[in-house]
Order: sequence, then structure tokens, then C-alpha cells
Amino acid sequence: MSELKLVPFCFENSSIVLSWRNSDRIRKNMLDNSMIDIKQHQNFLNSLESDSSRSYFVVMLKKTPVAAIYFTGLGSKEVTWGCYIGSERTIPGLSAALVVIATNYSFSWSNTDVLRSEVAAHNANPKKMNDFLGIPEVGRFTRLTSSGSYVDFIEYKLSNNLKENVITKAYTI
Repeated sequence: MSELKLVPFCFENSSIVLSWRNSDRIRKNMLDNSMIDIKQHQNFLNSLESDSSRSYFVVMLKKTPVAAIYFTGLGSKEVTWGCYIGSERTIPGLSAALVVIATNYSFSWSNTDVLRSEVAAHNANPKKMNDFLGIPEVGRFTRLTSSGSYVDFIEYKLSNNLKENVITKAYTI
């Protein structure tokens, strides 16, 4: 999907990102599953400006925003990434493209040895994608969400030496 472009989170795209993040479909897969108001969102955007270890982007397909992708721990040995697809319509290959973007972006930092993610155990599509691509599951745990419910999560870790295999397999989708 060469027509995908990353645009940093900013005030101009904050309303679309906030609407995605507050949707029931997205919140049910988040550890912080609370509704976020515009002031909280703006404070979050401001905090990103002074923290070089985190990057948050809107993924654009041509000129249409379709997803959000984020990275924490940049500059360290282990980078964590996550994403959510905001588009209501199915976009073939988007999930695999997000994995490729995450892999390429994270390992472009010279210190990165491992790319990790956490997926809610009930979230079938990312589980299938990680399994298909051969990204190793390294743990399972239960966390208390901000709403007070317990959710099971699966942790995946991709080491630098496996990244080319994952990227090659992602391009077969």
C-alpha cells in the first residue's frame, strides 16, 4: 500500500482521532477504555511535543484518514506499538500494511532490538495477523481497565532478526 502516508497527530486532525478513539468499537480493545473529552485530548497532544520517546500518527490513504498508529519507548531497546483502524469500511491489506509500517518505523531507530505489542485477547483480527506473520506470542496477562473490568491481553514480540521474514510475509497478503 504505497499510497499510505503518516501524518503526526496535531490539532488539525485531533477531532477525527478523538472520534475514533471514543467509539465503542475502539474503546473495547483499550486498557484505558474511558471516554476522552477534547480538553484531555489537547493536553495529550501538548505532551507529545516534549516527549521524543513517543510518536503518534494518523495514517492517510491518499487524502483520507483511515487509522491511528503509535509508538512508545522510541530510542530504547524495546519499542511498543499499537494502532486502531478508524475507517468503518474494510480496506484490503491495511492491517498488514500497518504491521510493515510499525516494523520499518520502529527498527529505523538504531537502539531498537525488539518491537512489542499487546492485543486484547478477544480482538480476533490482530491475533490472526500476528499468528499468520509469525510474530511470536510471549505472554498472556489480565489487566484492569479504567472502567473497572478485567480484560485478557496477549503480548507479542518481534526481534530484529525476524523482521525481514515478517515484512516479506506481509507483502503476500
